[in-house]
Amino acid sequence: LTMNVPFSAEGGGAIDQGHPHQGKVSPFEPGDPNVKLDNTAVETLQSGKPYQTQIQHGTSGRGLVVQDVHAPTDVVWERILDYDNYAKMVPNTVESKNYNVTKKDAKSG
Repeated sequence: LTMNVPFSAEGGGAIDQGHPHQGKVSPFEPGDPNVKLDNTAVETLQSGKPYQTQIQHGTSGRGLVVQDVHAPTDVVWERILDYDNYAKMVPNTVESKNYNVTKKDAKSG
C-alpha cells in the first residue's frame, strides 16, 4: 500500500488574516492521487524511507509525503483518520483536532 498524505497551507499562514477557504476545506476523497514520482522519489521509496517534498502555488503551497506502508489497508485508514492523535504519531506536530466529524452510513455512501 502506498500512502499519499497531502497537507496544505493557504494564504501564507498569517494568524490575523483570513484564509481563502473561510474555515471550510473540501472533504478528502480517497483514491488514486495521480502523483507523478521522479527518479529521486522512487529511489527514496525503494530505500524504505518516505519521500517528502513541498509544492508551491504562488503565495501558498502544500507538503506531500509518499510512503510505502506494510500494513492492512483498514489499519492504514484507521491511522490516517485518527486526526485527534496526530501529535502522538507525526513528528513535529504540536496539536491537531477535528472540529466537526460527520459519519456516513454504508447506505448513503
